[in-house]
Amino acid sequence: MHAFTAVISFLVFGLVAPVVYGFSFGESGDKDFKLAAVAAASLLCITMLSIAKAYIKRPSTYFTYFKTVLYYVSTGAVASLLSYIAGDLVKELIQKLGWFDSASDFSLQIHGIGIQQPRWGSY
Repeated sequence: MHAFTAVISFLVFGLVAPVVYGFSFGESGDKDFKLAAVAAASLLCITMLSIAKAYIKRPSTYFTYFKTVLYYVSTGAVASLLSYIAGDLVKELIQKLGWFDSASDFSLQIHGIGIQQPRWGSY
């Protein structure tokens, strides 16, 4: 029963962020608003799951609820912040190296390696 509940909660709550990203701000396409909407939806999901976990543990006080929710929300916020920073650094590195320039013929260029044209008739 525990594995079934874990898989269902993973499927339901794991799909919230991509669905919110896909359907939010479709007309404007503003990525900052999309990011804020995904962060708010993810925060809500983390809060709901942590409240459910605290309820199942049968805490004796409301402070235990608060402590459990604060632990999981802070862990989720730190993980989100670190992944955002890492993604931004990787994006800057890719732009600096020029790997995905739209002006080039190839999607990946390695400096110092050239494309040789085949010689016709020389087998």
